[in-house]
Amino acid sequence: MLSNLRFHHIGLACHDIAKDRRDHEFLGYQAEGPVFEDPLQHIRGLFMTLGTMRVELLEPLDESSPLGAYLKRGIKIYHQCFLCPDIEQSVRALEAHGARLTSPPKPAVAFDNRRIAFLLLPSQMLVELIEA
Repeated sequence: MLSNLRFHHIGLACHDIAKDRRDHEFLGYQAEGPVFEDPLQHIRGLFMTLGTMRVELLEPLDESSPLGAYLKRGIKIYHQCFLCPDIEQSVRALEAHGARLTSPPKPAVAFDNRRIAFLLLPSQMLVELIEA
């Protein structure tokens, strides 16, 4: 068990961030910051919070975005995200558990260029790690 992870957010795949933003605002969520673009991740994103809950609305930036495949299959919940103190150690531990690294650690605009990585768990749930 990885006991050093801290929950950060749930990532939601969107065709249109503006539409999903309106729906979340109606539910009481508030934008945590401005919409951002990350060309390295091929996404446009927006964090929204409601109490202690945080979601990241994600829209494909271009055709090479990994979100496209999720949206085509009608999948809305894209990933769970966790902060970790040592991204390499966490990746190794998840791989030892049977997870498959789908995107190796690389800088992310949304997190002040701290590195993130994505792994697919044996249950097919996608997990994002953020270097703390």
